[in-house]
Amino acid sequence: TESELEELGVWDHPVVRRYQKEIRQGRHVVEALRPGVQLNSLEGFLNVDDLAVLRVQDDDGEKLVERLLRTFRQIGKPYDFNFSVETTNRIVCSELVYQTVTDIDWPTQQQFGRSTISPDHVVRTLLSQKDMEIVVLYHDGVEVEKDRLALLRELLAARREQGYKLYGQDPE
Repeated sequence: TESELEELGVWDHPVVRRYQKEIRQGRHVVEALRPGVQLNSLEGFLNVDDLAVLRVQDDDGEKLVERLLRTFRQIGKPYDFNFSVETTNRIVCSELVYQTVTDIDWPTQQQFGRSTISPDHVVRTLLSQKDMEIVVLYHDGVEVEKDRLALLRELLAARREQGYKLYGQDPE
């Protein structure tokens, strides 16, 4: 929000300034969609059945500012239909995290001759961080309030097993 960006001292930063009108209109979420990376309202962003909001608790305000500015620099980039982390001029949802939270060692995987990062890679990596917190978890459109971590791990395991069956992959 405007007040949060002011508190962090970046509201008038040139990278943020160009989006002030949209932010004042309630667009507070940066996301990569098929039309490209854009600011969206929280309501628009939450138009999903499954959602996990994970936060690494690192009290370094300087690190947060750097991440925010890198995030704002992604706005306007087209969607990366090649799903390659090796290019920075196009972004897909999991690449948005990969390109903006650069202090975490993100795993990538070779798929069709490209280095990619999947949403599952992002979640697994964040779950391995010692200071990680699950802020919100929705599954099948219902908020999960108990045993979030156990359910998230179970869902990831099921997706991994499904991937092995679909693509003939060997388990790690």
